[in-house]
Amino acid sequence: MSSNQTFTVHVNGAQPRASTNSLTGAPPSRIGSTEDAAAASADPSKRNRDAGRLRVALLVSIDRNAPPAPQGAPYDILAELDSEKTAYSYAAALLSRGYDVQAHEGNVHLPEWLAAWQPDICFNVCEGFVGESREAQVPGILEMMGLRYTGPGPLAAAITQDKPTTQRILHYHGIRIPLFQVFESPDDTPRADFAYPLFVKPAHEGTGMGIRNTSIVRNERQLRDQVAWTIESYRQPALVESYIDGKDITCGLVGNGNDVHFFPITEVDFSAYPPELEPIYGVQQKLDYADCYRNKCPAPLGDKLTAEVRRLTHQVFKVTGCRDYGRVDFRLTDDGKLYVLEINSLPGITPHSDLTLMAEAEGWTHADLVCAVLDAALKRYGMAEFSPVAVLNGSRAA
Repeated sequence: MSSNQTFTVHVNGAQPRASTNSLTGAPPSRIGSTEDAAAASADPSKRNRDAGRLRVALLVSIDRNAPPAPQGAPYDILAELDSEKTAYSYAAALLSRGYDVQAHEGNVHLPEWLAAWQPDICFNVCEGFVGESREAQVPGILEMMGLRYTGPGPLAAAITQDKPTTQRILHYHGIRIPLFQVFESPDDTPRADFAYPLFVKPAHEGTGMGIRNTSIVRNERQLRDQVAWTIESYRQPALVESYIDGKDITCGLVGNGNDVHFFPITEVDFSAYPPELEPIYGVQQKLDYADCYRNKCPAPLGDKLTAEVRRLTHQVFKVTGCRDYGRVDFRLTDDGKLYVLEINSLPGITPHSDLTLMAEAEGWTHADLVCAVLDAALKRYGMAEFSPVAVLNGSRAA
């Protein structure tokens, strides 16, 4: 990346001062603030564009710009949102391939900014701030405006964020999942075929949010207490499942249809975490004890089981309508049964995300992964000639 490349995040439809944010050094402490936007006078539609460079709109949800959390909200309420530093890493990856990159938050000012700047394609990593289908909000805007973008459409984004709906679809297709029930109230009657231990989590969250030691319940009192806490804390129903004891396996891919690249499968190694933590990959492991994370990548599964994990990952990816990239989480029991826990249609691709670590295990860089996602979308739209690198199917940037 050349020394004169800069990156700004637009918040309120105006372009912040060009000198405020540079990717050549450390990220600034403030990015795309309301004050910067109000002080700016530049019009993004009049910005100089280099002929022939693909215009990529990077769409992000920055944690510091989230609306105030409700009183008493759990500490992981913003866990899915990106930091300023992470937004810079996405931009650096795209800029390194020669794209013309501008960024904007996925907020109410986005349509006006998009109409003015007119990108060729949007790189969407917006998790959204509020709403049970918040990951579908930006794709819905982009669909309405007729713009190209990476990742899931609004339907797939809404389906996969709603874990009960995902489970119903997977069950319909004969994919093994834990027994489950949605609890709207802690007083709901558990299904008759439930057997303890059970597992309780929010119905519409990701990134391990709401998952902690107490998520594993071993009697009715614990079940009702944990369901009550989940509903009150996250203001949504609780999903209760049979707890599957076994190895924590995840498999990721990039591409579309049958033209996909599978990354090495990862098994989470829980041995470095404090012994009092349950062997579950929840918010405590991801946030509180992130430095203790260890994995086995590729997971020592053998050829037959590896092929089955990839087959199921691909099937889940397709039946839920995902696009360009995805990650499927499993539990593998001691007797060799695979249970699908969930599909991530907008999986994290920060420099430290699971999918990034999988890619790095076979020699990819973070920039390779980010640009592979964009490549997949360009190919899906019939724009493969605009891709400066070919990272799919095992080939990566030199």
